Amino acid sequence: MPETRTLRDVSSIYRRTKEVNIYPLADDRFLIEAFLQDEVHDVHVEVEIVHPSLEIVAARSEVRNGPFTNVCNLTHANMAGLVGMKVGRGFTIEARKIVGGSHGCHRVSELVVEIAQAAYQLHFVVFFQGVPKEVRHQADVPIDRWRAINASIPGMRNTCYSYNDERESMIEEKAQPMRLRDQEVPVRRLSI
Repeated sequence: MPETRTLRDVSSIYRRTKEVNIYPLADDRFLIEAFLQDEVHDVHVEVEIVHPSLEIVAARSEVRNGPFTNVCNLTHANMAGLVGMKVGRGFTIEARKIVGGSHGCHRVSELVVEIAQAAYQLHFVVFFQGVPKEVRHQADVPIDRWRAINASIPGMRNTCYSYNDERESMIEEKAQPMRLRDQEVPVRRLSI
């Protein structure tokens, strides 16, 4: 006989949030910040990156709260090892070796991966900002967008299921127009 279950409200016993933001500093330079917070951790990581090469030109981290905050903060010097690296294939593995593991901080390592993903997203942001406003507000045609992105964004082709060359006909037949979500974006005072 199947078990009968009752619906009830249950409070979470653990919650972790992550946030990633990108701020323009100059025409080709951006600040990407990421932070992670839970009951114990408040960890912040920032990199300055050049687009389109995605070369890291500055990197910082701070454990504002952690299991051993002052000791954890001794790992910040590791961030200098990211300077000069470019976000691309193999970056995550190398970056984790530099900032994570037994000589680093796992939370900082997590956030560096988040930053790398956001850095790659920067290609899309810049691409869509370059599309004239009147074109951006036209109805989305998925196959046209797919082709434009694969042709314009470095290294995008064949990076995932949807952007795989083998999916072109599937995108044309089955993809729906993209829906943009409204988002509140943070404002931060920066020295530029």
